[in-house]
Amino acid sequence: PAPIAQDHKRAYEGDKGPNTGGMGSYSDADHRLPFLTEGDFAGALQTMRQTVAAMASRGTPFKGVLYGGFMATKDGPKLLEFNVRFADPEAMNVLPIFEDEFLETCHGIAEERLPSSLRFAPRATVCKYVVPMGYGTHPRAGEQLKVDEDSIRTAGAKLFYASVDERAGHLYTTTSRSLAIVGIAATLGEAESISEEGLAFVAGSFYARRDIGKPEVIRQKVERMRKIREGR
Repeated sequence: PAPIAQDHKRAYEGDKGPNTGGMGSYSDADHRLPFLTEGDFAGALQTMRQTVAAMASRGTPFKGVLYGGFMATKDGPKLLEFNVRFADPEAMNVLPIFEDEFLETCHGIAEERLPSSLRFAPRATVCKYVVPMGYGTHPRAGEQLKVDEDSIRTAGAKLFYASVDERAGHLYTTTSRSLAIVGIAATLGEAESISEEGLAFVAGSFYARRDIGKPEVIRQKVERMRKIREGR
């Protein structure tokens, strides 16, 4: 399986505000999430494998990318949805650390000759989206963004464009997410810092959730899940 990543749907810091397409995501260097147990991981993986096996047993084998969205509960992971595509933004946590040949892997999927496991680098990743002001309710399109691509690269971050308009050599926001900055490092703390360094080289009227991947926020999530498991 690919590394597990947590998306952040709420528009504002502290998981407040309206739901969005996703404001950012993170994954730890062990390809897990700090607040999940090994039992959570095993339960979610079992659901995925049983689903694929059931499709094959019915003569309709699945070929492609199957993304399972789960919610952690005191009774274990609960499936919310399946998507037959890469998740957004989670793909930006997963694909940059994929160590096999991507095109060859896609051919392997189509031709049913994938190896038993795929290789991902043991790296932590933090992805933060730049979005137009008002995103989630009344996003403001047409605001100019200045993106210093060279400085972002020098900071060690990766830049992924999403939805921007280019006019006369300048970039402008649309009503959707504009671009993402991804930090990759040995630890979540380092990856988060790299993502923040990259964000410093984006200028204009925009919003980003700075709390994604912050050590204190992750500690709070771990404590919250501990209380949920204890029934509190």
